[in-house]
Amino acid sequence: MTSGTSLKGVILAAGFGKRMARLTQNYPKPLLPIVNIPALERILLSYRDVGITDVLIITGYKAEAIESYCHDGRQWEMNISYIRQTEVSGTGSAARLAAEFTRDTPFMLTYGDILLEHKEYQAVFNLFNSSNHGTVSALNRLEDISIGSAVYLDGQRIIRVVEKPQRETAGTNLNNAGLFIFTPDLFDAIDRTPKSKRGEYELTEAIQLSLSENKNMSAHIIDGVQYDIGTPEAYLESNISLIHLFSESTDSPDIISDNFASPNLVLTQPVALSDQVECERCRLGPGVCIGDGVRIGHSTSIDHSVILPGADIGDGVNLSYTIIGPEVNIDNRQILQGNKNKVIAITN
Repeated sequence: MTSGTSLKGVILAAGFGKRMARLTQNYPKPLLPIVNIPALERILLSYRDVGITDVLIITGYKAEAIESYCHDGRQWEMNISYIRQTEVSGTGSAARLAAEFTRDTPFMLTYGDILLEHKEYQAVFNLFNSSNHGTVSALNRLEDISIGSAVYLDGQRIIRVVEKPQRETAGTNLNNAGLFIFTPDLFDAIDRTPKSKRGEYELTEAIQLSLSENKNMSAHIIDGVQYDIGTPEAYLESNISLIHLFSESTDSPDIISDNFASPNLVLTQPVALSDQVECERCRLGPGVCIGDGVRIGHSTSIDHSVILPGADIGDGVNLSYTIIGPEVNIDNRQILQGNKNKVIAITN
């Protein structure tokens, strides 16, 4: 636990995930595993590790699944409550639902489908405690800022935010990375923010309104990248990139396991295997995450793929750049070859 100002936590987890193909038909996006543990759980643990134990999750799509998984948070020594966003009208209106929960307390806010390395949550917390309680936003660098929210600085102070600017004229590659600490002043700004061109109340617009009124917001530029699960390609890349942080995987190539569960298993790291995986005489890796209850047949080769819990992969299968959904059966000798720019996602 970190000492400093007491904060509450808010996580926006109401979205459907329409860009995730059919993967979110069974899972709400925040419960999709990142290296075999749901993204939402990883966010909650990062909150807890900086001393935030009182958390509100704004749910919507498949709210019951999120509430059933997280319960009241006691399993993580946290206190978790929920509010459902019944009308999908933007991130600003979703954040507005937290007003009664936070009351007069500053709060850390993030999205349930965006993950940063743990050190970034700590850095944002530390900056808040050293900046006279102005608000704080984490920023990352984007090659194409037109797909994000362009952020403009004067020193460490944020002075302007523009949603999806023209790439050629943006003049910055700094992007809103989706992690903030706000004071309760935010809710007044949301109440005075008009609908965007998309017909929604946008959190970005409320932030810009506050900045135009000379409210102080400090920037923390993260060392690494923002990991998101907005598309199958981003989801797969996030899993592969984070194996080294969240598993016991090493950089050693061609590790051969010959135990009772997995005779003659060849692993080319990085690979993250759940404790409950049945596989034999197959080749896994690089860049593979395999969840609980998965069976992999002999003579099968899998690289750059995520296999979700309960999937059954037959004999002689070849998978590359794939996401295999929960409880999916892949028949013997199937060949599924995607690529970095077009991941194959298979669901029931």
